[in-house]
Amino acid sequence: MLDTWIRKYSQNDGQINLAGWCFESEDECETYLAERVKAKILQSDSTTVLQEYLVEMTDTGFNTSTLQPQVERPPKAKDWEIGEAFAEVMLEDKFEAFFPWSTSWDKRTPKASLPGPDMPGFHRKSDPIFLFGEVKSSSEVRVPPQVVNSGDDCLCKQVNRLLSSGTHRQQLIGWLLVRAKDSTRWKPIFDNAMERYAAGEACICGVLVSGGREPTLEDLSLLQDAVTASAGTYNMMFLAFYLPFEKLKWVELVYGTESVN
Repeated sequence: MLDTWIRKYSQNDGQINLAGWCFESEDECETYLAERVKAKILQSDSTTVLQEYLVEMTDTGFNTSTLQPQVERPPKAKDWEIGEAFAEVMLEDKFEAFFPWSTSWDKRTPKASLPGPDMPGFHRKSDPIFLFGEVKSSSEVRVPPQVVNSGDDCLCKQVNRLLSSGTHRQQLIGWLLVRAKDSTRWKPIFDNAMERYAAGEACICGVLVSGGREPTLEDLSLLQDAVTASAGTYNMMFLAFYLPFEKLKWVELVYGTESVN
């Protein structure tokens, strides 16, 4: 998979790396959405986890017949949630990122929108560091799209908040610690990332997932200009992923002809 995923532009000053990528093949993009991205969405849904748990309990002889009908099918992901899932799997598949726990598990209601950065995780297989990322999705023709640099919750301001607020980053580190501290796999990775963070090293990532428009460096160059003064010692990645399908089609491409909840 991803044989026709090609880089359309890039710029790297040693600390801030920005690049735009797109699928050369529409068929491959459609397959990636329907398989890899959908799997990430299902993996992140607590309802799916509960369904799998009940199946496992049935195998042990526990009667779950009264519980199974009570587990409601989860609502379909919205287009912006698909954009976030796409960003995560691309970072995992191509950029050595790891997101072992989904932030969506913190939802208390099915349609809740959670505050805070979209992607807390780790970066690099060797000598891992913390990765804190923000994602925005758009099919707007404007260059750059408004989600990049317009409004209080635009990508530019969200990334700058990550850079300027130690308290903000501390909350994310605490969120990761709660999940990693009892895991023999992830606790050593967390410990290494914490050591690197104490030395001033982490990765801050801003991602634009764009559909149905042409790649252009100007989508990201303003971000680089905006954070240069505040980047400190952190590694910065600004990535734009260009899908051949407009944002309005993403739900259909992920779920096919399944009925809408």
